[in-house]
Parts: sequence; structure tokens; C-alpha cells
Amino acid sequence: MVFEPTLYAIYDTDGSVLGELRYVRDKCIGKAECALCDLTHGWNPLGRSAWRQRTGVSASVIWLHRDELPQHALLHLSGQLPCIAVDRDGDFDILISREALQGCEGDFTVFEHLLEQKVRALTSPIAAAAETGISD
Repeated sequence: MVFEPTLYAIYDTDGSVLGELRYVRDKCIGKAECALCDLTHGWNPLGRSAWRQRTGVSASVIWLHRDELPQHALLHLSGQLPCIAVDRDGDFDILISREALQGCEGDFTVFEHLLEQKVRALTSPIAAAAETGISD
């Protein structure tokens, strides 16, 4: 059986119009930062073309704002946003941390490469065996 992880990209901002406007205001005055926002949108409210045209692993990611998360996920991930998280039957683990997202420096190609590496490691036979407790 192949492990198919459910991946979530979680922005450290609220998805409402007011939340988006608050983020832009706070970003302009240096009070807010969201490396995931920088990767996918930059200053373009419609998003960067690389993000809008994504394929591969990043196309299967579910993109959410913090106010769109289930409460149990928000409690588990609070203080660690933005991040890429994997859902393991309701238990969320961070796959790519806020610091790693910042390390992409707004380059979506760098992010996609990092995401592919992490997912490949997550779904490799060794990782799958460790997850299930099965060994060769």
C-alpha cells in the first residue's frame, strides 16, 4: 500500500477580505511577515504566475489560511505558521517549517524543489516502513 499524504500549505494570515487587508497594512509597516505569502503572491493579489500555474507535488497541496483550519489543527500548529503540514489521520506534523519557507527567499522554484524532496522522503519505502513499523 502506498502512503498518500494530505499536504496543507497554511498561511499565517486570515483569508477574509479584512484579514487580507490587515496583512497588507501590517506588512507595509513591518509588523507582519508570511514567507508562504511571499512565495505564492508577493505583492500581486492574484498570485505569482509560477504559483498559479503549478504542477506536480505543489498542485496537490491544499492551500489554507489560518482561519480556515480545523480547530484541532490550529491548536497543534499555533505559533508555527506559516508552514507546510502533513495530515496523518487528523494528527498534523510540520513537513516544512516557517524557517525553511523563509530560506526559499520568495522563490517558488526553490520551494517546489524543497517540497518534492520532503514528499519523496515522506513517501519512500523506508519512511513508509518506519511509519507502519514494517521492515524488510
